[in-house]
Amino acid sequence: MRRSEKQIQEILGRSIEISDTVNERINDTYEMLYTAPKNQPAPGRCRKRSFLAAAAAAIACLIIPTAVYATANSDFFDAMFGNTTKKSTPAVTKEIDNQKGGTTTVTFPSREYVSVDPEKARELVGGGAMDSPLEKQLGEHILRIENLIYDKNSAFMYFTLEREGGVTMLIGNEETNRSKGAYFNEDDLWMFNIETTEGTLYGSNIYIDTEKSTADKLYCYAYMLSFETLKDGEFPVLKIYEYPCSRIEWAKEHPEEGIPVEEKILPLTDKSPVPVRKIDMGENGYIEYSPISIAVDMSKGLGIPEEDASDFYSQYHLEIKYKDNTSYVLYDRDNNVDNTSYALATEEKAKNTYNRLVNTEEIKEIIVNDKVFSVE
Repeated sequence: MRRSEKQIQEILGRSIEISDTVNERINDTYEMLYTAPKNQPAPGRCRKRSFLAAAAAAIACLIIPTAVYATANSDFFDAMFGNTTKKSTPAVTKEIDNQKGGTTTVTFPSREYVSVDPEKARELVGGGAMDSPLEKQLGEHILRIENLIYDKNSAFMYFTLEREGGVTMLIGNEETNRSKGAYFNEDDLWMFNIETTEGTLYGSNIYIDTEKSTADKLYCYAYMLSFETLKDGEFPVLKIYEYPCSRIEWAKEHPEEGIPVEEKILPLTDKSPVPVRKIDMGENGYIEYSPISIAVDMSKGLGIPEEDASDFYSQYHLEIKYKDNTSYVLYDRDNNVDNTSYALATEEKAKNTYNRLVNTEEIKEIIVNDKVFSVE
C-alpha cells in the first residue's frame, strides 16, 4: 500500500520518545535505535522541481575524471562491507539518556565484520552504480558522492563531507556508529538525502569512519532502505534541501507552520539495480534477497497477526544458512547479535541491509524466527 504524503510527513517528522513499553523492551532489543528521524527532512511547504529539470542542474556539479575515480572507487566495497573501516565488537551494556531526565539501560548487541574481496564483490553486484563521483557545494560544505549501489529495497552510498574550519552539517561519532547513526545538525541551513525518481523515500543509518575522518572532512557510509519496493525504471537521486534559517530557529518563531524549503534533485545513476531473488510462497508471502539486502513479508507465513507485522519486535531471529552448512546470523535478539547495517519495518516488509556481501548462489536456507525457508 502506497503511503499518503501526510503519512510520510508524520513518519519523517516524528521525534523519538521512549514509552514505558519500550523501556521494558530496551534491555533485550536494539529496535529503539534502528531509525534516525533526525536524518530526514522536516515536513513543510516545498517548491517542487521536476526530475527532468533537476537533471539539468547536474551541470553545476563538478565531475571528476574517470581515471581518478577508478582509483578512489577501488576501496568502495571494503569500506561499505569489509572489516578495515569497522571493527568487530562484543555486546556492551550501557546507561543512556532517556530524554526524560534519567537514564535507561541499553544493551548494544555484538557485531562481526568480515573481509571482502573487491573483485568478488564486483562479480556479485556488478560493480558500482555510478560512472563517476558527484561533487556539490552546499553553503560552506562540499558534498562528494563517491559511489552508490542499490537494489529494489536498499541502497549503499559512500560520500565525504568537507568544510574548512570543521564540518557542522552532520553530527556523528563512535556512539552514533553503534546506535542510530549520524544525524543532521538542526542549526544548519542545509541537508540532503536519497529518494528515487518516483519519490520513494529511504530511511538511513550513516556510519562515520572515525579513524579516517578529521574535523574538516568526514568519510561516511550510508546504509539505506526504501519505504516502498522500487519499480522497474526507478532510480535513486540526490535530494538537497536549503532552509531560510535553522530548523530550530524556524520552529521557535513559527511553531504551527511547516518549514519552507528549496529542493534540488540531482541524478546519481541510470544503471540497473543489483538483482533480487525471491522465495515465493504464494498466499503465504515471500522473501526477497540479494547480495546486499533481504526483505521478509512478515504478515504471511510466520503466523504473525497483520497488525503486528510492521512492528520490528516481531522479528527476533534472522539467519542465512549456506550450502556448506556455515551461517550468517543477521539478527538474534535473545543472544544480543546484530550483524545488519540497517533495519526498517514497513507496512509490508521487515527489511535489513547486510554488514557483509552475500553470495546468493550459495544460500541453502533462510531462517526467520523459528521458520526455515528453503532456497533450493
